[in-house]
Amino acid sequence: MEAEQENSERTVTMEEEVHRVVDAARDKGLQLRVIGGVAVKLHCPSAAHRSMARTYGDVDFIGYRSQRTEVGHVMVDLGYEPNVRFNALQGHRRLLFDHPELGYDADVMLDVFVMCHELNFVGRLERDEYTVPIEELLLSKMQVVELNEKDVKDSFAMLHDHDIAEGDGLDTIDPAFIAKLCSGDWGWYKTLTMNIDKMIDLAADYLEEKESEVVVQRLAQLRRVIEDEPKSRKWKIRARIGEKKRWYELPEDVVAHKY
Repeated sequence: MEAEQENSERTVTMEEEVHRVVDAARDKGLQLRVIGGVAVKLHCPSAAHRSMARTYGDVDFIGYRSQRTEVGHVMVDLGYEPNVRFNALQGHRRLLFDHPELGYDADVMLDVFVMCHELNFVGRLERDEYTVPIEELLLSKMQVVELNEKDVKDSFAMLHDHDIAEGDGLDTIDPAFIAKLCSGDWGWYKTLTMNIDKMIDLAADYLEEKESEVVVQRLAQLRRVIEDEPKSRKWKIRARIGEKKRWYELPEDVVAHKY
């Protein structure tokens, strides 16, 4: 309720702010894209549907480490205040900013996004205009071992609004890209296939019958492509160990050691 009230009092929507920030970075020749729930909302009309709608807190961006100094200057020019201590210590991988007038915190992650698993964005940010590519956006939600409701809703919105089809289309999810990632990393494979199965079971609880049928079909199609992709030697060696060894990072470990 508090988040809803705070959102309603803001004079600039998060979507408008994302456009302002990304456009300002682009004008300087910088690559900066939004990730997280706001990116899902920009990409997916279904994110506003009553069964998938949710509130949004702060704005998360991905940028390139090689451009971190220039990105910092753009954020300051736009009225953001840097977290000086954090940015001095951790600025090689992440930058934090606050906008006192807008009430937005901005988190700029550099090159990689790390939670339970790692996504590397080097060479990928140029593919879409304001958000990270839809494949990484979906993976960023479905990499969470303990899925929460916002991850489920965001994933359903993406899967409802985007067909599974190979190619470079911005409005389709390329299963080959995802399958290749999973074929080289058993941990990614384990978490993603586990969550696909969970979401197939949850679809009827969140979606109407026709919507559920579409999403379940797409999830099943994605799983088939992942399973059919030839696995690497590294994948096969790790698969022998299986769940006897933890295959994912815990969020608190990421904060303490990587983030």
